[in-house]
Amino acid sequence: MFTVEDIQGINEIFKDLGMMVHEQGEMIDSIEANVENAEVHVQQANQQLATAAEYQRKSRRKICIIIAVLVVAATVIGLIIWGTVK
Repeated sequence: MFTVEDIQGINEIFKDLGMMVHEQGEMIDSIEANVENAEVHVQQANQQLATAAEYQRKSRRKICIIIAVLVVAATVIGLIIWGTVK
């Protein structure tokens, strides 16, 4: 049979267990909130990476156009100088 002290000890254990579950529940809620925030940040990062890739593509295109214009201008200037020297 159980004595009164045994039952009180078991009662104390259950109280401690209940408190630990409550405290860990708060931690789990905090972890869940952090995971949700991480998900939002990852989505925002993906959008920013897509925007950065688009800017990089446009930048390369502009650089190619500028180089082509400079080559044409250098060719025209070279032909003008070559024509005046002859």
